[in-house]
Amino acid sequence: MSLSEEVRRSDALALLGQLFVTLGDGPIDCTFFDCSDAVYAEVKITSWDELCSEGLLIKKTDSFYALTANGWSEGLIRTDVVSTSAFSQRIGQLAKSLKDQIKGRQKSAIMPFDDVVRFASLPAGWVFNAIDSHLISRVHGKRDASWFEGARGRVVEIPRDFGLIEVDLFADVRAENLKLMETVERMEELYTDYRCDICSAPLTTRGSWEHEYGSEEIMEYACGMTIGAPYGDTPCTQSPNFPKFEDLVLTTKYDGNMWWCFAHAKSCSIYLSNTSAKTEEEAKAEMHNRYLERAKHWKR
Repeated sequence: MSLSEEVRRSDALALLGQLFVTLGDGPIDCTFFDCSDAVYAEVKITSWDELCSEGLLIKKTDSFYALTANGWSEGLIRTDVVSTSAFSQRIGQLAKSLKDQIKGRQKSAIMPFDDVVRFASLPAGWVFNAIDSHLISRVHGKRDASWFEGARGRVVEIPRDFGLIEVDLFADVRAENLKLMETVERMEELYTDYRCDICSAPLTTRGSWEHEYGSEEIMEYACGMTIGAPYGDTPCTQSPNFPKFEDLVLTTKYDGNMWWCFAHAKSCSIYLSNTSAKTEEEAKAEMHNRYLERAKHWKR
């Protein structure tokens, strides 16, 4: 019997909390968890897979796993460690130590990791994890230190603007996009037929036409589907009702100068303009090309 989504989520997060507590102040890059260990006997293997798929764990061998930087910081939050005074003291101590290294400098500071640990007077494993996960940035939203390129675990780069509140340069663009998305969602709620129900192509034209019995609404979509057209509906090109080329009735006519080809669909209304060529076969071939162009599937 398969587990519900909520149960799977709960089990995976419980495992994450257990691994975080087991890790303690150890570094995530060289601390491994064996899923075959007796302590994890009650843990479902799918929970390990769930954490891996979310980028919180990384599988090292068939049975050994390690926390990722995101997994470690997520563990901090899920176990509510971030609300403790001990955590506040630690992260404040690390931030002050890093800030001291750039006082009066106009450039970023490059420091061996061992010196960062020594100046901060904090467990090396915890400091490694904090740098690796950009903990200061995640918790306080401030510019953080990071590993110097190609020197993870060995050299730390402290930017000259360390500790400043990070500025979101594209917040206004995201806000406008959010408004646009909300507008589209409202339109889709108001107009359930806003998109083709087969390929999701958007509605391009909405209007009406008059006939002897009144008026009829007509809707045209980007995929070519039409509903309510004077000469009948046209199906979406991805619909099984869209005619194949061999289903069309082709007629040809020679006007003394050129051969003309005319196409008619028996099952639905599909418009293909007439084609002409020097020979009858060429006119039919041109009609086939025209059909292939008309029958293309709509793409986002």
